[in-house]
Amino acid sequence: MAKLLATDLDGTLFYPKRRIRMISNKTVALIQKFIDEGNKFVVVSGRNSGPANRVYRRIKRPGFAIGCNGSFITESGEFIKKTTFVPETIQKVIDFVTSRFHIHGVYVMSDNDELILRKPLKPFFYRIVYRFWYWYQGALRNQIKVSKKRFDEIINTGHAMKIMFLFGVGQKNIKVSQESNKEIYKQFGNEVETSWSNEFIEVSPLGCSKSNGLKFLTDYLKIHHDDVFVVGDSGNDISMFKEYQENSFCMSHAPLSVSKYAKHTLTKFEDIEQYLYDEKERK
Repeated sequence: MAKLLATDLDGTLFYPKRRIRMISNKTVALIQKFIDEGNKFVVVSGRNSGPANRVYRRIKRPGFAIGCNGSFITESGEFIKKTTFVPETIQKVIDFVTSRFHIHGVYVMSDNDELILRKPLKPFFYRIVYRFWYWYQGALRNQIKVSKKRFDEIINTGHAMKIMFLFGVGQKNIKVSQESNKEIYKQFGNEVETSWSNEFIEVSPLGCSKSNGLKFLTDYLKIHHDDVFVVGDSGNDISMFKEYQENSFCMSHAPLSVSKYAKHTLTKFEDIEQYLYDEKERK
């Protein structure tokens, strides 16, 4: 039976980050071989459609993408599933978070390659850090635009697929983000999905998570649950680790609060090859 390999991007498939090539040649060869043997490869990301499309151009093979933490699924770049927020619901969440916590930035994603920042980052230090970070993204860059008008338009027309709240830079803010996520979940857990990813809290429509996206896709492809392998490194990958525990892999640089949910640890993405094939297949 065909196997399915699902991987996060930032900190996982893109680790260590390569600004131009994105993915190492060795990893590309591994994925190409895996697909050519009739298996399925899936990008599972908090990002929107643009980065996933660029990954498949690098791999030079067709494939699937689960984006915005499960809010959409594509096959060879074409959408096969979309879920968006109810405008009134996500506006309540935005109002709650921005009034209760010290937030440095609020972003929205829809079904295109845009990443919209509602207002300029403050203070000036964060604008400098942000510019360096954006430059460092290289080939992975989203089209980022600062526009309250565009932000509100996406929210009000029901096209929003994911909201991100930036808590700041550094370990202190990572901890604050993690703890604040619990409070947001307690307040809105019956209306939206929340997860934390380093300095960010990510909010998706109710029922949208990486694991639920994979469950939809495995049913669609008729892949057995035990033939699914998942790889990640951050809080939004925990749902995959829990659902596919036997074949769950966490990158070694991930925090213990994430890695404790995975069964296996990888130093480099290509190390997963030894697990994808049993002894007989490797021979």
